[in-house]
Amino acid sequence: MFDLLPLRFKGNAAWSTLLTTFGDIKAKVLFRVYVLLSHDVDWGRAGPGSAHIMARKDRFDENALRNDRLEDLYYNFPGYMEVEEKYDVRSTFFFRTYVKDSVHAPPSYHVEEYSEEIRSLVRGGWEVGLHLDPSSFDDVEKIKAEKLAVEKLTGSPIYGNRVHYTMNSDVLWGNLERASFRYDSSAKFSRDHIVDDDFGFFKKDRLTVFPITIMDALVFANFAKDEPSVMDTVKLVVERCRKLPVDKQIITLLWHDCVLRMKKGRLYPKVLEYLCSQEDVKVKRGIDLLDTVDRGPV
Repeated sequence: MFDLLPLRFKGNAAWSTLLTTFGDIKAKVLFRVYVLLSHDVDWGRAGPGSAHIMARKDRFDENALRNDRLEDLYYNFPGYMEVEEKYDVRSTFFFRTYVKDSVHAPPSYHVEEYSEEIRSLVRGGWEVGLHLDPSSFDDVEKIKAEKLAVEKLTGSPIYGNRVHYTMNSDVLWGNLERASFRYDSSAKFSRDHIVDDDFGFFKKDRLTVFPITIMDALVFANFAKDEPSVMDTVKLVVERCRKLPVDKQIITLLWHDCVLRMKKGRLYPKVLEYLCSQEDVKVKRGIDLLDTVDRGPV
């Protein structure tokens, strides 16, 4: 499949013309917007505990609280895999490696709890990356240790990272490159608005950075007062991206693994359906989008 976007060209250039092969059928496709589809895994297998969930029960509808086990409400790998399989796309899951004992949520956990899920994701074609602990950003040896903890479960190198809570830091990006990461998706230039710098990508030496454009939690809190507003926001972001210079025509979408059965978060299948229905939109894993960017114009 050839899907090369001339991202090194500047300005409002014409759509990139790509030759895409679907089985034995070849068709010219005009991709104007790329979407890096991603999920952050913040919680352990057992979730936050029933007390935490019941204190926030307004996030769920009555059916979910009545029909699902409380400890399973934050566990959504099967749901994400099913809907992404339906639309023949794959995403990137960023995993935290550990959470120390704390009186605050989330409860302590280690990534080995997800050994079977990670192997299933890798076998199915999903990408697994690191959700780096924010305390590790300035210590390359800590970064390498977290990277290795995930790679022991994937059985192969990982290349993508996102810091928990987001982070814009030259120190972080330098250490990630020294730890053999190829891309990072920790940057967020505004938590109150979606700004132009939240689109596209930029380079830090040999490391590529994909800023977060749409973060579910921020959309739910700041832009979407109800579920129809979630879809409106996504559509407006796509339309805005179409009007940006070619090197900015990338949307990085973060939908946390824990929100799929929450109000607003349960719209993920509709979000994906919409993205996949747009002829000029291409949904990719982080590593695939990185390869597209690195290949550059043909």
